[in-house]
Amino acid sequence: MKRLLKIFNILFLFLFSFTYTTVQAETTQPQINAEGCALIDASTGEVLFGKNEEKVLEPASTTKVMTAIITLEKCKLDDEVTVQEDFTKIDGTAIGLLKGDVVTVRELLLGLILESGNDCANALADHISGNITEFAKLMNAKAKELGALHTNFKNPSGLPDPEHTTTAHDLALFLREALNNKDYMAISNTPSYTINIKNNPQKTILINNKNYMINKNSKYYYPFAICGKNGYTTKSNHTYVAAAEKDGHVLVASFLNALDKDKNFHDMQTVFNYGFDNYSLVHLYKEGDKVSEYKINDDLTIPLIISKNIDYIVPKGKENSISSEIKLEDKDLSKQSFDKDDNIIKGTVYVNNKEYISVDLKAGTSRHYESPISINSLSQNNNTPILIGASATILAGLFGLRKLIKTKYGKK
Repeated sequence: MKRLLKIFNILFLFLFSFTYTTVQAETTQPQINAEGCALIDASTGEVLFGKNEEKVLEPASTTKVMTAIITLEKCKLDDEVTVQEDFTKIDGTAIGLLKGDVVTVRELLLGLILESGNDCANALADHISGNITEFAKLMNAKAKELGALHTNFKNPSGLPDPEHTTTAHDLALFLREALNNKDYMAISNTPSYTINIKNNPQKTILINNKNYMINKNSKYYYPFAICGKNGYTTKSNHTYVAAAEKDGHVLVASFLNALDKDKNFHDMQTVFNYGFDNYSLVHLYKEGDKVSEYKINDDLTIPLIISKNIDYIVPKGKENSISSEIKLEDKDLSKQSFDKDDNIIKGTVYVNNKEYISVDLKAGTSRHYESPISINSLSQNNNTPILIGASATILAGLFGLRKLIKTKYGKK
């Protein structure tokens, strides 16, 4: 009997340990070779996984994501650019631009993102700001606007500079911003392109997309990848930032100072899979939906429309455990005029009774307010007798002047 009981206990412990290991495997965080890494949800910006995500490191050519963001803000794609420098001796990757070449902003962006052309980066900086130093100021200002507090750019290309640094978290924020620009996405997904030099029809430059994660013929192909930018210098080692989408859920992952290129590409897929397998995106409110109302008086109630999508990240399996509500700020709108779609009041979104995010709410209808003026309100004004007396004096003077003029000039 004791022998059977012992065998039973061994089998029980074996089965229990097997079940526990499986659960742990589903939630074990990725082991990666990059020194810095961040995985964020593109909708909310929430960090889902990090390894030294706030450590300051060199970004190399992933810098060019910010260069593209600034360019798309400041220029039109069809603007023509005359190259101001001879880039034949520029360090790093170049597509072969020469001084005097005339190309479009679109073509420079294609060379920048697809081939990682440092000559394209410098040409754009010269075109927009006159020089690299001034352009870097725009880059740093935009970084801070996006909440990237540990980034300092010195050039538009990512060439080594001890003061040209960022963090994995900041880098992920930059690509998150770029995802919102349809032109950036179109350029990033262009397989190849031939640049025609406008003032030299005999000269063409063929460029190919070096983002291997979206290339179906590459050993690094990842079916959910939607865009990315790689980088490398001997000081930064391998760097990469990419975005992937699965079932409408978009994630951004960044990697800095990876020693092994092959392993880094493998790690990227591992990190993305970790995010998709362990987290779900819950859509709380959709832009344009009526989410509340504001009562002006018994006869007038204003529908309140939410100004943007509000999403929330939860662990897989917890999607149905979420409750949300919007509480309005204490604001008096009773004596205000506004047009439909004007932002008129702020709301705070609460998730499971905890404050989550503030959002602008728009008027669902227009309202024109006219201040009521009454005799009673005039009589209650202490200055009313003075105003009446002054008005009477002025009127008497005007009548007197009219009579004088008529007397003097009325007869010929």
